[in-house]
Amino acid sequence: MSENPQVSCQVPPDWKAKIQHLAVLRGKTPEEIIYEALGQYLGEEQSTNETRFNTLEVEVSSLNTNIASLTSTVKDLQQRLVTAASIISIPETNSIPAPKMIQNINSLYQEDLEDEPDEILYEFLDPKDR
Repeated sequence: MSENPQVSCQVPPDWKAKIQHLAVLRGKTPEEIIYEALGQYLGEEQSTNETRFNTLEVEVSSLNTNIASLTSTVKDLQQRLVTAASIISIPETNSIPAPKMIQNINSLYQEDLEDEPDEILYEFLDPKDR
């Protein structure tokens, strides 16, 4: 098994202080901070279990927030629906039962058919149209 080669460089003291501060904040060594920074810069980010876990925690938290918001919206809409249903009440005594309404429509249609002439009355047409 081959080991990774060691790379070193000199950095300004303020960079070193920033690296050490990040290492303390994240609970890592300065070498791990530099390794991750180089990996990000080169596009070769090493995804560790810790970073994946942290990412998942953030995503789950975001999903929980979205679910809470949607639940609140649904409850609000349900309440509005109940309120609207109580406001809109149509008395049944004024409504026509469906079968009777269909009979009325059918009788109107039959009357229209009976009013249609069986023959064309040519006397009323223009001589050009006859």
